[in-house]
Amino acid sequence: MSSRRTFLKNIAMTSTAGIWSQVTSWADVEKLIKPLQADEEDFWGWVRMQYTVSANMINLNNGGVSPQPKSVQEALFRYTEMANQAPSYYLWRVLDEGKEQVRRKLADIIRVSSDEVAINRNTTESLMTVIHGLNLKKGDEVVLSKYDYPRMMNAWKAREKKDGIVLKWI
Repeated sequence: MSSRRTFLKNIAMTSTAGIWSQVTSWADVEKLIKPLQADEEDFWGWVRMQYTVSANMINLNNGGVSPQPKSVQEALFRYTEMANQAPSYYLWRVLDEGKEQVRRKLADIIRVSSDEVAINRNTTESLMTVIHGLNLKKGDEVVLSKYDYPRMMNAWKAREKKDGIVLKWI
């Protein structure tokens, strides 16, 4: 049986795996491994070049509407183009099978069975899955911030109403 600590550790390991999928060369790895310093112009220049965001605007809402790195945009374009060539074939025979391969690889990374790995479309869906999937009972307390992500706060309020958990706001 998994503990909450093991669950959170495994989530962190899986999230970190996404960073490595962006790496295209050992030079990129060295830049990621180097100690992060906010005044290091070369590093932040490299990070900036991974995105196609406007130079005229600063996006301060990366939690809700983050821009995709160029590599993700390019992969999405390639897969969309491929899927449009024969939609049902790619949807049911290629992409579904590929999803299961990804699930197995993720399971290997976090050392669990592949049937314990859920692949969600985005962070919000992942948060909802975790919040509504936790085994909490009436009287259990959850501590959260008044400044948390609104969808997350609403999910916890729904659990409070449905299950009688106690929300402690800081």
